[in-house]
Amino acid sequence: MNFLQPLQELIFPSRCLGCGSIGIEICSQCRASWHPHIYRTWSREAPNFPIYSSIQYSTIAGKVLLSAKESSLLHADHLMITALSHALRKCRDENGFGSLVPIPSRKSVARHRGRQFIYELTKEIGAREKLPVFNILTHTRKVRDQSNLDAVARIANLQGALISLQYLRGKVFLVDDLVTTGVTLAEAARALRAKGIDVAAAVTACVAEPLR
Repeated sequence: MNFLQPLQELIFPSRCLGCGSIGIEICSQCRASWHPHIYRTWSREAPNFPIYSSIQYSTIAGKVLLSAKESSLLHADHLMITALSHALRKCRDENGFGSLVPIPSRKSVARHRGRQFIYELTKEIGAREKLPVFNILTHTRKVRDQSNLDAVARIANLQGALISLQYLRGKVFLVDDLVTTGVTLAEAARALRAKGIDVAAAVTACVAEPLR
């Protein structure tokens, strides 16, 4: 037993990642916006494979995602891993065995955060589901932050920006935190297929409303 836990909770009480209220990592009211389902979608930009997601993107989901990405909060990581695992199990049920390939962060962003965010989460879900993880995608040039770009600008921003560092046998599943237009997943799939790799599906924690 951790005898320091009550003292830690008194000094640093847990707060809901969604609304900030003191209590647990996500309160019952905010939990309604972070309740894993299965969203099986197809993107116009990445039409050749299904995308499996658990959480419909919302203000609450955005706060959880940012708490994991930008603040590296363990509670937020746990929620993201649970969502990804939920989507991955459905993906595996429908597509069989596959290796996991995470979408890399921009190198400058990874340095700022002190970690490759999606790679770390992918290692955890790979261990849970007993699937191998290969961190083989990398950027060949600088790209802009996608969040404020429209679909056309996103395509131009990412076109030809990724390469695969090696060949893999068998099917692979791409892993990312959020799918909005599918442009990032499409570029990752292009880079892998250029090496002869079979991209069978993608898994994300969240899916934005426009894609659905």
